[in-house]
Amino acid sequence: MRLSAARTARVTTPAAVGLGLLALAARVPSMWAVLITAGVGVVGLLAPVNAPSTPRPLRPTSAANWLTAVALGLIAMLIAARLPGLLGMAPHGAGRIVVRAAPAAIAASVAAAVAEEAFFRRLVYGWLASSWGVAVAICGSAVAFAAIHVPVYGFAVLPIDTAAGLLLGWQRWMTGGWSASGLTHVAANLIAEGVIP
Repeated sequence: MRLSAARTARVTTPAAVGLGLLALAARVPSMWAVLITAGVGVVGLLAPVNAPSTPRPLRPTSAANWLTAVALGLIAMLIAARLPGLLGMAPHGAGRIVVRAAPAAIAASVAAAVAEEAFFRRLVYGWLASSWGVAVAICGSAVAFAAIHVPVYGFAVLPIDTAAGLLLGWQRWMTGGWSASGLTHVAANLIAEGVIP
């Protein structure tokens, strides 16, 4: 008996999501972390995702939607990067570790952003949207995204990374794909690395 693609996806996609989340949560800052993240990104690109049972509401995807989503995402990330300083707080996440990054660290940061978006906004979002709808997909992928950063950066990153995940999930919904959230995530990582002031 041959299994259909949809039936195969019902088993392999949740398994890929679970194993990917475990691998990302177990990373520690090292070259292995970059390889693990890249591997999870490849899984995010290759794992099957069923189409949502209900089509995306509102309007069809357009260049204007994509550009609007990217512009709002970049503005939000620039504001978020400056907010701790304006409030007299210490920086969070990578901002407290790196002032100016070496080229290898920058390349790793860009690769990590693209890999995480392939995993969270293509695979996790796609799986949740096809099973439980867009609202669960946006919120679920955001919470998972924030949670995998806790082992490296601590619980203090949960609010900002959850907010970032919600923004990236909204971009995924708004554009119908993960390229806008990928570009925004790359920019956010470059801001954190000190490349974009």
